Amino acid sequence: MRSNVQLIRKKIEYLLRMRNYLDYSYEQILRIVPVKDFDALMPEQHEALAAFRVRFSEFQEHLGKLMRAVAREEEQETEPFSFVLLYMEKIGILDSAMRWKMIRELRNAINHEYEEDGGRLSEFFEALTTVVPELYEWLDRLIAFCQSTYSFSE
Repeated sequence: MRSNVQLIRKKIEYLLRMRNYLDYSYEQILRIVPVKDFDALMPEQHEALAAFRVRFSEFQEHLGKLMRAVAREEEQETEPFSFVLLYMEKIGILDSAMRWKMIRELRNAINHEYEEDGGRLSEFFEALTTVVPELYEWLDRLIAFCQSTYSFSE
């Protein structure tokens, strides 16, 4: 097996572990959002929100790295990253490269939000919870592509 295909396999294994952790955090915050008053949250609820934010960010980041590795293996341009996204759209992994970018912007906004307005943060968390299933679907499609293209199982 070529070294890049081995790297792809390891990235998939890592993302599947990350998915389990993200899924745990996701289930925790579904009980919290929408947040009406951040000051009224218990410390464990703040911890759940923080863990979800970090796990979501890392999951999307590593999903992007897996997409780049697949594009590289398929001898596609990988710079800028929008080329990777367009290729992923072409092969049916993403429904829309713009959708990926929108989720990335949402992720960046929540990671860099310093406003005192808890309502805005609540909106960000609520929006992130709605896109988790999309990230999972994209990973599932990418795994299926890799299984059929590189002849390895999950």
